[in-house]
Amino acid sequence: MHKRTLRFRVVIKQLWLVVSSFLFVPHFVFAANQLESLPTYSFAEFNIAFVLGLSLPLLIIMALLKPVLRVKWRFLALLTLSLLMQFFAFTSLSQWQTPTLLISGAVFVLSAFLWLQTSLSQNVITKILTWVMVGACVAFICSVFWLREVDVFQLWLVFIGSLVLLTGFTAYHSRVNQTANRRMTILIISVAFYGVALYLWLNVQASIVWVLSLSVLSYLFAIVNGCWGIVEAIQHQLTTLTIESERESNKFEASVVPLDPITNLPSYQQSLLRLKRIVSNKPDSQFVAIVFKPLNFYQVNKVLGHQNSDILLLQLAFNLQQSVCDEQLLVNFNDESTPVRISRLQGLDFLIVLDTRLSNHPVKIVVEDICQKLVTAVPQAMSFKSFSLNFELAFGAAISDDKLDFEQLIAHASDALLSGENQDERVSYFNPQAAVYTERHLAKMEKLKQDIIHQRINWLAQPQISLLDKQFKGFELTIEWQDSDGVRLSTDEFNEIAEFSGEIYQLTKQMITQAFELLSNMHRSGMPAYVAINLSSKDLLETELTDFIEQQAKTVSVSVEYLIIELSEQVLLDSAFRARMMIDQLKALGIKISIDNFSGSYEALRYLRRTAIQQVKIDCALLNNQQNDQSEKTIVNALINLIRKMEIPIVAVGINNREIEKSYLAIGGDIAQGQSIHQGLSVDDAPKWLAHWQKQQCN
Repeated sequence: MHKRTLRFRVVIKQLWLVVSSFLFVPHFVFAANQLESLPTYSFAEFNIAFVLGLSLPLLIIMALLKPVLRVKWRFLALLTLSLLMQFFAFTSLSQWQTPTLLISGAVFVLSAFLWLQTSLSQNVITKILTWVMVGACVAFICSVFWLREVDVFQLWLVFIGSLVLLTGFTAYHSRVNQTANRRMTILIISVAFYGVALYLWLNVQASIVWVLSLSVLSYLFAIVNGCWGIVEAIQHQLTTLTIESERESNKFEASVVPLDPITNLPSYQQSLLRLKRIVSNKPDSQFVAIVFKPLNFYQVNKVLGHQNSDILLLQLAFNLQQSVCDEQLLVNFNDESTPVRISRLQGLDFLIVLDTRLSNHPVKIVVEDICQKLVTAVPQAMSFKSFSLNFELAFGAAISDDKLDFEQLIAHASDALLSGENQDERVSYFNPQAAVYTERHLAKMEKLKQDIIHQRINWLAQPQISLLDKQFKGFELTIEWQDSDGVRLSTDEFNEIAEFSGEIYQLTKQMITQAFELLSNMHRSGMPAYVAINLSSKDLLETELTDFIEQQAKTVSVSVEYLIIELSEQVLLDSAFRARMMIDQLKALGIKISIDNFSGSYEALRYLRRTAIQQVKIDCALLNNQQNDQSEKTIVNALINLIRKMEIPIVAVGINNREIEKSYLAIGGDIAQGQSIHQGLSVDDAPKWLAHWQKQQCN
């Protein structure tokens, strides 16, 4: 995009250069008319108007080109000012006329030659000669003021001759082409004649018309040489951009794999390149990307291995390609002699693209028809080495909108395919609302990440009480967090966002720090009790976590024995080996282990029997007297009795009303946590609440 913008700017400015070069013409005609109508209008004043009309547009153009090209606009400005100073000396000065003419003439000649040298190759000799010319000019200007005994007119001829010789030597040493050599020769000769004419005028041997004419002529040749270099720079810039664009295009095409080595179908890169070319020729067309895959192909790899399954995949791809090779509605990824309508994406995904411009029927009817052709093309039973398998195809389709982007369109079709697999649909269409949901999901993850970094998480302490004697047992540290829309998320929703955000480990470390700060506050208040924290993700089973817990305990001078780590049952079952290692490390420190959301499954009971667990948490929210929940109540009742017989302490969660509390006590439960006790209080208010609770119980 930057190169295209740059090329556009250069072309516009080049056109502006051509148009602006004619801006001085009306001024020139006007000056000529004035010269005819006003006899007092001098030739010098006419040349002043001519120079201004020519120089001002060029200076504006050079200022516009400055951000893009290395334009030497200072030389044109210096050249113009020095020439105008000469004209002013001719018309308006009498006392300081000669010094002004010599000094402005020296600056004029030096500027013309220096501007000329910028178009030559810059080497050591060129740079040395440039500084020699500048030194000669400074020396001449000083001699005009301070060396009264020297004939400055003769010194002027020496100065002009030395600059002409130095410039000619520099041009010869640079070995430029014949055209540039001619231009430089003409400029050098014109400047030399100008210097001689000024010398003769100072000695009253030439007319002022010759001096003015030769000065303007030298000025024009200097501008031609300078602008010629600008035009060459513009052409070089355009050529460079074209070469780089072609090089990148060739590099991209060279990196594209012509065919997929397994299926002999075009690869994703080649197909994408072909689609972009089609869009450039048909920008107003509407397309439908259809991504499909064989659903039950994964078991082939398990049975036959990758090498044999690749042969079977080649057979499947051949049958699918043959079924749609003559379908004119589909985009051809190859040449017209051997049309290829199917492309292979990553894995088992294949792609076809429908051009809706070629059909008069509704889009979804055409899509259904093509998908049915592909389904029909799949053999009833594909056999290989006595292995037979019936393939089923699933399709995901996405229809392009006004802003056609094939990469995004194919991605949307892949999302639709994934959604169709989950919902067991043969053809699934992309739902734009899914993209909106994804963006909201990403916004939630970004907000959570920023809240974790800036420690804006709101921590709540859930009290755990013995229902029998009303004694306080401890707190469970939980999180209360609102998303970017101000909606408070449930625990499961929050855990999902935290896991996908990649910041859950940092969140856990903050939770451990908060837990030990709460323990420290309770110990300082003389009310020691345990604090439980929940590790609900398998990503938290890190070996360094135990070192961090031990470090935090030493920081606040509180024993780790007051900390309870709750591990969810699913994490324990999914990562049994890592979980056992983590439990062993935590127990070695003296930390108690609790299993959260215990379901009583056979695998969970086996794990509970093999591992020494200090606590089990069971959801008792269904312990009510509603007739529809009697079966659930019976299951919870049996589960509590089973854990009691294993002599493992039970903590009931979800004790949200007095009815559930009575049912839990009737079963034989004791320790409880829920809304009937407290909905959750801030960490800072927890010690005050605990002091008030104990004072209330004592009374």
